[in-house]
Amino acid sequence: MSVLKSNLTPRLQVVLDAVNGNVLADIGTDHAYLPMTAVALGVSEKAIACDLHQGPLDIAMKNIREAGLCGKIETRIGDGLQPLLPDEADCIVVAGMGGMRIWGIILEGMAQARQATRLILQPQHDVVLLRKKLHETGFEIQDETVVREIVGDREHFYVVISACYTGKTFDWTEREYFLGKHLIEKAGDIFMDYVQREREKILKYISQISDEAALFNAKQRLEWLEI
Repeated sequence: MSVLKSNLTPRLQVVLDAVNGNVLADIGTDHAYLPMTAVALGVSEKAIACDLHQGPLDIAMKNIREAGLCGKIETRIGDGLQPLLPDEADCIVVAGMGGMRIWGIILEGMAQARQATRLILQPQHDVVLLRKKLHETGFEIQDETVVREIVGDREHFYVVISACYTGKTFDWTEREYFLGKHLIEKAGDIFMDYVQREREKILKYISQISDEAALFNAKQRLEWLEI
């Protein structure tokens, strides 16, 4: 059990903490560490580990077999949510991809995405656009967490989104879409460090551009970062 947990990065640990469901589907599973840990710890009863490429799936199958979890974790090859049947997985994880790639996966597998009681999404970028696309199509963002991860000498921040389909409409402000309404409400030390990193990125961007419209938009985002 401890061996499995040690394979989870801080980012994947936050994703695991958000998992809630009997059957977990991990899209783009890579080495299958997430579904293996979820099943081994009893967070989920079963899991489906999906990947587009056979190479990572072969590694996943080997890891699952060595962990003695073949009876509880099934591997499937395929694009996005296509390997899943409707009503098959009640918790779906799509992590470690661009926000628009994640949105494309949801859009192409809308039947599977709508029936899940929880979607856990971890975009590498385009998080603002992903938030807006979710709301535009009736998915409610229930919670968000920002996580810090150190890779070598570089510090990275990732946002983990929990959502589900409710069909409701939402009236978030542009600032709430930019920073995340739930993140603003929860705040905390990591969030404040995340805000500071965003501020530094915008200030650097401002120093390099002269286009008036771009400058106006950048300065507006800078104002939104005042917490």
